[in-house]
Amino acid sequence: MKKKSTTLLALLLAVLLAACGVGQPAPDKAGPSGVQPQEPYSLTVRLSEAQTTLDPASVTARGGEAILFHLFENLMRWEDDGHGWAVTGYGQAESFAVETDYAGNSTYTFTLREDAVWSDGTAVTANDFAAAWRRLADPANNLPHRMLLEAVSGYAEVQETGDTSLLGVSAPDERTFIVSLTGSPSYFLEEVCASAYTMPLYPGADSNTKGEFTNGAYVAKSAAGDVVTLERSGTYYQAGELQGPQKLNFAVIEDAEADYAAFQSGEAALVVDLPEEVLQELSDSGSWTPEPVSASYAVLLNTRQAPFDNPDVRLAFLLTAASQAVTERMGLLTIRATPGIIPYGVADYSERPVEEEPEEPEEPTLPDPNAVPVPEEHAAPVFWDYRAHSLHLVTLGADEQDYEADCRQARALMAQAGYANGSGFPAVEYLYVESEEGRAAAQALQAIWKEQLGVTVTLKSVSQAEYDERTALVPIDQETLDSGEDIPRRVDGLPTATGSFSMAAQPFTAPYSDAGALLEQWHSEDPANVTGYVSAAFDILLDSAHSVVSPDARDAYLHDAEAILLTDAPVIPVFCRSGSYRLREDLTGLYRGPNGVYFLQNAAPSESPDNS
Repeated sequence: MKKKSTTLLALLLAVLLAACGVGQPAPDKAGPSGVQPQEPYSLTVRLSEAQTTLDPASVTARGGEAILFHLFENLMRWEDDGHGWAVTGYGQAESFAVETDYAGNSTYTFTLREDAVWSDGTAVTANDFAAAWRRLADPANNLPHRMLLEAVSGYAEVQETGDTSLLGVSAPDERTFIVSLTGSPSYFLEEVCASAYTMPLYPGADSNTKGEFTNGAYVAKSAAGDVVTLERSGTYYQAGELQGPQKLNFAVIEDAEADYAAFQSGEAALVVDLPEEVLQELSDSGSWTPEPVSASYAVLLNTRQAPFDNPDVRLAFLLTAASQAVTERMGLLTIRATPGIIPYGVADYSERPVEEEPEEPEEPTLPDPNAVPVPEEHAAPVFWDYRAHSLHLVTLGADEQDYEADCRQARALMAQAGYANGSGFPAVEYLYVESEEGRAAAQALQAIWKEQLGVTVTLKSVSQAEYDERTALVPIDQETLDSGEDIPRRVDGLPTATGSFSMAAQPFTAPYSDAGALLEQWHSEDPANVTGYVSAAFDILLDSAHSVVSPDARDAYLHDAEAILLTDAPVIPVFCRSGSYRLREDLTGLYRGPNGVYFLQNAAPSESPDNS
């Protein structure tokens, strides 16, 4: 990020603006302190599905994460970086210390705020966090987000025995929460300690399912029908500093047209998933760019069955299926070309490079009197987008690739494999689960491979159940084992064979925002590795990323691992998804994270509330 020079005139102007109370940054990152609050008003947004629970550990419905962030606060919290994006800061913890042992295992000691209380006035204690994490890790509860805690020491033992006392968390006193980790995962603070799903547990029976007792900026007043209604909590430690709505209504999304009509009529101040024609207009005008959604779509290749047991054939298919070429044929605005398997919206945790400003700017300019200065501590976030980092350091962007040259190389590889111009190529079936995106991708890829390689790929749309059955790993019978046949790989210590598929397209999402969580499914010992792919170099890089302490080194290992994966081509990235939203024009103070998470506690009308 470039640092702007400050002229004497700019300094004088800043003093004048300060005197007028215009364009000044908030003294506290969570909300403008010392500013007269807006008159109470309500805000209705449409960005969620119907919620069956408000228990942080149990929520899975779309939009539930955003609701949880308004009700509860974790050890760390998400704050506005000054540009409308969320970055981490201290939440219920006022500080933490970290120690790392000789083996690279870290221990975090968090000190809780003295003024952290539940909405009934009782103190939030370290034991509330310990109880929540043990509950989440307990296999008997079968909670959907428990993999978030897999880096906590003792997690594997808890899964085997059900004894939650083995989990590496403790609360030696009311304000001290200690977590011991296996390794030093860079994502721990952001993806575990600031997560919506590891929020503290109110010490009351069944109270967490309704959001009645919370430690965040809001409490839930009703969750009946299609609207979840939140009201500002008077016990939150920064309640007097928040400028957002007194009441927040999370209305259930219907369809793109109905939601956008509600936005246009003023019924909703924020909507997501804009209609295609609206997106097209915004795209043509240059006023919309895709919102990051950390989900990708790719094609798995069975590396244990012909013809994709040949690495030349796999690479030829990958080179011709360049994401940009596929997405252009698909013609959908909500998909985005990607040069790798990791989608946009997944974080890197290494230090962002800083671009130094030239010593003599060509044309010094006066500062914008309406611009809000960015606090220095927000000038360079500690992590940034993995895909953007990869384009900067590792892979080429679509505009830098020579697609025709890649296709020529692909045809040469096919000829080398004995399939010149597609001659002699065996019948290949492409499995996919029916969806608009899946069908469009399948048809685009089928046409490209016919045009560029001369091969025929048969498309087959199947149910999810049939897809799962055909791609599942198959245990090898004892007779085969006794025959002395070489078994090329083992998963969880058991010999297995790949399923009955050649190509299978599927979406990929990570359980948390980290590239390693996605790449691990191609590790030779991972039970999700249904392609049969084995690479010692790839395994070593992932194992090294798991154990290394330095975030810079860890991210480097992961980028190199993805590069190996793309060269060996057991998987072909096709596209990644993107999102869209519209916010009422008079509202300011909204900030957001990937995957449709919006923070509204400081969203306020720029002039006067309309009570909509």
